[in-house]
Amino acid sequence: MVSQPKAVIDPEILTSPAPAKSTKPKTTLNIKGLFNPTAIPDSAERTDEIKIPVTNEPVQTEKLKALWTEYAELRKNQSGEYQILKRDFHFDYPVIQIVLTNPVEETLLENFRRDFLQFLRDRLKNSDLTIATTLREATGKKVIYTSKEKFEHLAEKNPYLHELKERLGLDWDF
Repeated sequence: MVSQPKAVIDPEILTSPAPAKSTKPKTTLNIKGLFNPTAIPDSAERTDEIKIPVTNEPVQTEKLKALWTEYAELRKNQSGEYQILKRDFHFDYPVIQIVLTNPVEETLLENFRRDFLQFLRDRLKNSDLTIATTLREATGKKVIYTSKEKFEHLAEKNPYLHELKERLGLDWDF
């Protein structure tokens, strides 16, 4: 059986006075209450937010288009957002319908939707406005990249190219 060592207490530690407080400023951050924030009483609401009275006035399509263009100009330095905002939209009160061509655009719109809706609601004094999206496949022409695609495209216009290729023993890869 192994015996445990006994703790030895120095009698000087028990009788010595407490160390004096340091006059140096603390250089570490106190994170004691970081995850236990104190609740803000209801009477002490934030005063930095400006509340604009909302009257839910009828929205005119012309005014909505003008504000839409204004916001698009504000976002001109964000090319993806600007391209979405330059698209046509359909307005059927209270829903603004935008047609998007791929899911990436939908994600991009979600990033600024809240700010955009707030901008429109504040300017139009109408809190009922919402933005809805429809995902539709782009109907543009297919872009031709490879030599084979170029040859097939031209051969559709002129079927004799296939015969010419066979007679001369040509290959479109070169």
